Amino acid sequence: MLGRPSDTLGRPLRDLRISVTDRCNFRCGYCMPAELFGEHYEFLPRAELLTFEEIERLARLCVGLGVTKLRVTGGEPLLRADLPALIAGLAALPGASDLALTTNGVLLPRLAAPLAEAGLRRVTVSLDSIDEEAFLAMNGGKLSVARVLEGIEAAERAGLAPLKLNCVVRRGVNDHTIVELARRFRGTGHVVRFIE
Repeated sequence: MLGRPSDTLGRPLRDLRISVTDRCNFRCGYCMPAELFGEHYEFLPRAELLTFEEIERLARLCVGLGVTKLRVTGGEPLLRADLPALIAGLAALPGASDLALTTNGVLLPRLAAPLAEAGLRRVTVSLDSIDEEAFLAMNGGKLSVARVLEGIEAAERAGLAPLKLNCVVRRGVNDHTIVELARRFRGTGHVVRFIE
């Protein structure tokens, strides 16, 4: 019988991050710089990704060892087909008391409601600026900040609030826009976190 896993300081491991894809629709310089992950970059073939059944089995085993918080990530997890089906399976695991997802938010207008209905409880959205120019500079010029703001609104409507908003701060790129970002979400109940 395996004991409950812990870190090197003896603290119990309660959180499990599950990456469901390596693909992303952004090319943020701090994560997937375009010079390394360009338009022709070969991501993992579908056959090499864990199936939903494999992910659920792994999560069930980890919950049995004391994990209580599951976080679905990527790449961009909303690019994974039929993600609400996986969320429903994870939400049904006895002992998993917290089910969250980290996303860039672009696909939330279409998926927030189905994810919430499947059992998703919380969302963290990566949002590096609400200034269009700075936002595009951060994400490789891929998609407008308006799409992410629409995603945040969709998550709110679906009951996935309060949200956590992660802002990576880069000197000379978006650092001049962080006060505007903080003001935009002041009083909303959302938690804005700045990451250097």
